[in-house]
Amino acid sequence: MSEATTSEFDKSKVYVTYCDGIGCNASTKGALNMAKLGFQVKELMGGLDWWKRDGYETKGQQGVPGTEVVCGC
Repeated sequence: MSEATTSEFDKSKVYVTYCDGIGCNASTKGALNMAKLGFQVKELMGGLDWWKRDGYETKGQQGVPGTEVVCGC
């Protein structure tokens, strides 16, 4: 990530970085890079694996039903 590749991102929003599972550290590296660029960022600990195990919904072609999360941002 760089200023050039994130130039169209809205810095007033909070971004969430995530990996597939607990064994990956790309979300940590991504969160650090985004924070250095001045973004508000959170990391989803445990990645999508734990998200689904905790019963939360995912969307898309391989989405799974579960508890819907609605942002009150």
